[in-house]
Amino acid sequence: MYTSGERELTVLDAVSFELPVGQRCAIVGPSGSGKTTLLGLCAGLDRPTSGALVVDGRDLATMDEDALSRWRATEVGFVFQNFRLLPTLTALENVMVPLELQGAARGARQVATDLLDRVGLGARMDHYPAQLSGGEQQRVALARAFVNSPKWLFADEPTGNLDTETGAPLADLLFDLDRERDATLLLITHDRELAARADRVLTMRGGKLTDDSTTNPPAAREVATL
Repeated sequence: MYTSGERELTVLDAVSFELPVGQRCAIVGPSGSGKTTLLGLCAGLDRPTSGALVVDGRDLATMDEDALSRWRATEVGFVFQNFRLLPTLTALENVMVPLELQGAARGARQVATDLLDRVGLGARMDHYPAQLSGGEQQRVALARAFVNSPKWLFADEPTGNLDTETGAPLADLLFDLDRERDATLLLITHDRELAARADRVLTMRGGKLTDDSTTNPPAAREVATL
């Protein structure tokens, strides 16, 4: 719920679902349906005004900011539509940032180099974001998202700023890396073809979850209750 002037706006209304570990889940729906708000809540970037967000037995809604920051730094990866690379850092340095923030600088360069090789940017790792195309910047962002071996990967329109020719191989990389790294993926997209590649599709309208279609559920090991 948000306050706008004297009005209270309910962005999400009684949304509830469980996400098994290892599942790749897409959230679709029209603009303004609450997708990004839901993703932000699940990632611990925002706090709900009511309800619970239980991940690995921990309620994110009751954790303080320090605990949430530690959880995001060690267990979470993010991919954003607008890349969010630091312009003064090279591709390699951008990918190293999450490990350095954890205090794991030793070995960070080699891990980051290996991931940039994996996403096809081994020859571009010393370039700055302004020297890279949109598709290359998103590849750097993908490498950064996976550098801390996250259990949970949150992607907000990862191909939204890319044309079809560039976005298709990027989507391949996203799903390939997710399988290789055994992360649980929660993905927002307007692209129905991209959503169809997920194991499960949640549809939202007007802040409500209107459809939950599971096509290939993995064996559950842990569950996030959201």
